[in-house]
Amino acid sequence: MNYNKMTKTLLNIIMCALVVLGSASCHKDSDDYVTTGSIELSLPLEGTVETIQYSLRMTNLNSHDIVTQAGETSRTIVVDNLWRGAYSINVEGVVRYVDQENTVHTSQFRAQSDYVPMVELDNNAIGLEMILMD
Repeated sequence: MNYNKMTKTLLNIIMCALVVLGSASCHKDSDDYVTTGSIELSLPLEGTVETIQYSLRMTNLNSHDIVTQAGETSRTIVVDNLWRGAYSINVEGVVRYVDQENTVHTSQFRAQSDYVPMVELDNNAIGLEMILMD
């Protein structure tokens, strides 16, 4: 009787360990589909960026899912939890910068790309030049 009880206890412990190991391995698989993107904005002229207020729209070219984000930065926009794939990117906003003569300017801008691969597992970095509207 003691032998059956020990066997059942041992089997329960083994089953629990297998469930824990199985669920941990499944979690890793889903992380492989998600990545981070970094979009570095640059001025088309000599000057120093003070601040950028932006609105970002990224469209996944395969699934047509849309990612939007808005905020303020000094140069780089970081987008977390992107599905890996190719995207079109549109950024609009206002940039405040200082030119070579130390004059402060505020200008609306656009930046865009029709095709940007975001396929690396970690930190896909691209550069986009701003088109000043004023």
